[in-house]
Amino acid sequence: MPPQIDFAMKNLLIFKNLCAVFVLMLVLVSCEPNEDAVAETEITATNAMATITPEDLEGEWILSAMETDTVVDLNSDGVFNSNILLETDCFVDMGVVFYAGGDMTTTNSKLDFKAGTNNNDFECLSGRTDAGLWDVENQNDEERLIITMTINGETYTHKRVLERTPDTFAFKVNRLESEEYLNGSPDGTDAEEVTVLSLEYTRVN
Repeated sequence: MPPQIDFAMKNLLIFKNLCAVFVLMLVLVSCEPNEDAVAETEITATNAMATITPEDLEGEWILSAMETDTVVDLNSDGVFNSNILLETDCFVDMGVVFYAGGDMTTTNSKLDFKAGTNNNDFECLSGRTDAGLWDVENQNDEERLIITMTINGETYTHKRVLERTPDTFAFKVNRLESEEYLNGSPDGTDAEEVTVLSLEYTRVN
């Protein structure tokens, strides 16, 4: 075989091998973005469920549930509920507004049994508004709402572990805080020894 033809055939063989390698690289590269996209989507979805940002809570929220440790019949209709909002409209205006930048306002209410004329009566003390600051943090796989408020010259900072859905958040209430919502629950009534366990808020906008 003449040297020129042999040289040409060798070049052709090398060219074919290079083309095969190039095609193989294209196949591999074309697969990688799809695999990365799936992995990125999975990570993003996981992070979305595990973290909270201020933007998640910004806006107006209203109280949608006040759960207690026992059922009560405050409105004497014969139906007992553990969600006090189903027994009285005293807390209908209770809510919170989280503003961008960290400011907040809350509207609170309280059932005052000591203000009633007898053990079965109570008075609704509503419309109290307080202002403060808020922030959020993610710590030890928990989402926390941080609230700082000054009331009667005293500054209080509370951290609330949140149970959250896209449109609601809830947190537990201790016994001392419970007394802020149910004052002087009388002996011998449905409200005796009732403790508020948790508050749930639902997004308005």
